[in-house]
Amino acid sequence: QFDVAKFHLVHHTRNKRRPVGSCLVIGNVTIRPESHARYLGVILDKELRWHAQVDSTVPKSTASVLAIGRLASGRFGLPYRFIRNLYISVVRPKMEYGVALWYTPIQEVPDSPRRRGRLERVQRVAARLITGAFKTSPTDTLEYLADLLP
Repeated sequence: QFDVAKFHLVHHTRNKRRPVGSCLVIGNVTIRPESHARYLGVILDKELRWHAQVDSTVPKSTASVLAIGRLASGRFGLPYRFIRNLYISVVRPKMEYGVALWYTPIQEVPDSPRRRGRLERVQRVAARLITGAFKTSPTDTLEYLADLLP
């Protein structure tokens, strides 16, 4: 027996000329179309552009990196190698959850650099914490010194 009240209806289309607004009626429950739905922790929006997924992932990852940063003080904090281990074991899984489904290489979709750039900013903050470098340090150098994959 399924709980019909938990059902979600999303019409996956990028066609803007013909709006799809039909409802689904199961028994006496009417299910209205939504702009996005969460399935197994991945947010599927109606155009499958994955903005909602990244919008959900970036604040959580940023908050985790900043919490790790509070543990990383110059004198009394954790050593840098532990900060790297925390980043790789706590933050990266949050950022990469479902990545095989929603990530598209930059060469294929013109909208992909925006999504990737938001995730790279989180990694840059983590790389600065791991290395203890200045804000003006180049990102490539930070990732190399922190031994992080780009």
